[in-house]
Amino acid sequence: MKAKCILVTIALAVVSASGCTSAIGPSPTPLILAEGQEAITDVSLTNVIELSGLWRYQQVEMFNAEMTEPDYDDSGWAEVQAPASWSEQGLKELVGQARVVVYRRQIQVPAEWQGKPVGISAWFNPYDSSVFVNGQRVEPVRKPFAPYADVSGLLKYGQNNTIVVTTIYDGVLEMAEVGPARLGLIEQRAVTQVLQEDVVIPVEGGEADAALVRPATGQGLPALVFVSTGSHGLGEKTEWLELAADLARQGYVSLPVALKIQEPEGALAAVSYLRSLSFVDPAHIVLVGADRGGETVILAAIQDARIAGVVVISGPPVNEIAQLGQRPILLLAAEDDRRGLVLGVWCYNKPVRWKSWLQARVRLSPCRAMGMALMC
Repeated sequence: MKAKCILVTIALAVVSASGCTSAIGPSPTPLILAEGQEAITDVSLTNVIELSGLWRYQQVEMFNAEMTEPDYDDSGWAEVQAPASWSEQGLKELVGQARVVVYRRQIQVPAEWQGKPVGISAWFNPYDSSVFVNGQRVEPVRKPFAPYADVSGLLKYGQNNTIVVTTIYDGVLEMAEVGPARLGLIEQRAVTQVLQEDVVIPVEGGEADAALVRPATGQGLPALVFVSTGSHGLGEKTEWLELAADLARQGYVSLPVALKIQEPEGALAAVSYLRSLSFVDPAHIVLVGADRGGETVILAAIQDARIAGVVVISGPPVNEIAQLGQRPILLLAAEDDRRGLVLGVWCYNKPVRWKSWLQARVRLSPCRAMGMALMC
């Protein structure tokens, strides 16, 4: 594990060493919003050159800044459809490893765009990608949601331009309302407004910190309670906020709760809180448990038959899980996750009707996986 961390740190440091540039263009035009929407400044979804398609690519042992230059010779590189998972690109053996893959392509920017704000949104994974335009590294204005950068001052209008994207690990992150990889005019566009509120959940023996994340409008919304522990064994909530915001843009309510004691009563208290909210559908509440929280949510769901389903991420085996009966269960674990592999072997030998068993090597975003559990 230490070796992986060191490799990632080195790779990121090398990519960063090539320098970054922020080019500021004219301000975009305001947008009229519908109820439940908010405006963000982003690359247009219509006045664009789509970057999803054929790229030249190469897996490299050491990143070299020369690879980002327009005159770099990539004629010996293979072509591949990107962005896509490494498995789909013939790099399945690299999944889960701290390897750098470099993608290059040439695009011609319309001459009539000169003098207008032009941006790029091509971070295949905003956590593990870097983007270069004509040899200059650009930083996203925000991440992970809808990352973009203004590159108006870096482009050659009416001519070919070199776009380079680097990724580490699998390098693909799917999020709602982000749009495809693209370069185009910068404008205001409407997205779902996401509301976040810190709340306190009364639990046995005290209180638990939680965060309510939801779309600004809507009634009868399905909901998730997140219960997890980190390597320190303590309850966590902040680690789920970005995922919760992404789920909110797809119409879900999320309640990450940091339980001080991993007991099912705490998870049930969070469920009771959600049921008290007028915009939540009490018949579609799912529990999500990670690490030690996996056992917590299974035991809580056993006690409350109205809980619609359970998602367990890297959780330990729980003998009582068969008592969930026909309710949907989604188990998620990384390919090299010791707990996940133990759970996988264990669960196949149990008399339970499993809704789905997925490993991280299957290309399915967490939002879509959890959505499957909710919609069953």
